[in-house]
Amino acid sequence: MKNNLIAWEVSENDFPKNGTAKEKLEFFVRYAILAPSGHNTQPWLFEVNEDEMCINLYADRTRALPVIDPEDTELIISCGAALQNLITTMNYFEYFAEVDFFPSETDNDHLAKVRPMIGYEPDSTDKKIFTAIKKRHTNRMPFSDDKVDGYILEKLKAAVSEEKINLYIVEGEDIREEVIKIIEQGDKIQAANKSFCRELAQWVHPNRTNSKDGIPGYAFGMGDLISFGSPFFIGNLNWGDIQAGRDRNLVKGSPVLAVIESKNNKPIDWLHTGMALEKLLLRASSQGIAASYLNQPIEVPELRTRLKELLGLNGYPHLIIRMGYGKEVKPTPRRDVEEVLK
Repeated sequence: MKNNLIAWEVSENDFPKNGTAKEKLEFFVRYAILAPSGHNTQPWLFEVNEDEMCINLYADRTRALPVIDPEDTELIISCGAALQNLITTMNYFEYFAEVDFFPSETDNDHLAKVRPMIGYEPDSTDKKIFTAIKKRHTNRMPFSDDKVDGYILEKLKAAVSEEKINLYIVEGEDIREEVIKIIEQGDKIQAANKSFCRELAQWVHPNRTNSKDGIPGYAFGMGDLISFGSPFFIGNLNWGDIQAGRDRNLVKGSPVLAVIESKNNKPIDWLHTGMALEKLLLRASSQGIAASYLNQPIEVPELRTRLKELLGLNGYPHLIIRMGYGKEVKPTPRRDVEEVLK
């Protein structure tokens, strides 16, 4: 396995059961960093405090995406997903996770303090969800025609609602077609924005990259040769029509199209949105269901408003997700745990 994929080789068998508190806490972080993030920026930092037996989670705003995410909403959502991985891992290893959200009155980057408390008894579902952390990979490829059972969708909605977040399933061909049109328009608007293209190009890499962040071309289905020129192509050519057509086909071939929304729109809501997202993704992955994002309308303010009105949402939409059954895909790179520890 390439050096930039080694993080995915973490094993539950490596848990330092008889190790120090520091060793155990750092082990938990190894699973936290496998969470998804916008452009795979991995915008998180962790501080292991052995004296207080806790892990502090911080937003790493040096990895922000100012063009598509000027308020750092997606950044904090990504951190929320990492936080949920941390909690899931602690639960699997028989610890409750005591979470103090935004514990500092002076440091807005300090998102959470997580303290493991012995005594949790994981059930079979906890074990399946934990195992799914390593199986979950964003799948941007076409899905099969197999339908997702309604019972599973209800379970996914229930998991999201645990964080007081709503999963809205887009139903009806007419409504789905209108959402597709909004996604297509988002593709074209973003592709015509040079600042957006330059920002995206910084995070898309050739397949043979040694970079430990960003998105290799293979995640978009590119071969080695095409992926080599992808940063130039993205940064200098208008590819909006091509992407719009591809996204139309992806959505039309996806059994499930959904939107995640929060009631309010503050950092604490974004953090819970990220936790809800990862709960959704892990439960879906444990059922063999893959997912990817179509967030273009979320990142273009006027389209976000149109989406909200079209679907009659009462809250704030943060993510558009397609789900279904597909072939396994390769993981994307991750930084070493040592690089994300403060």
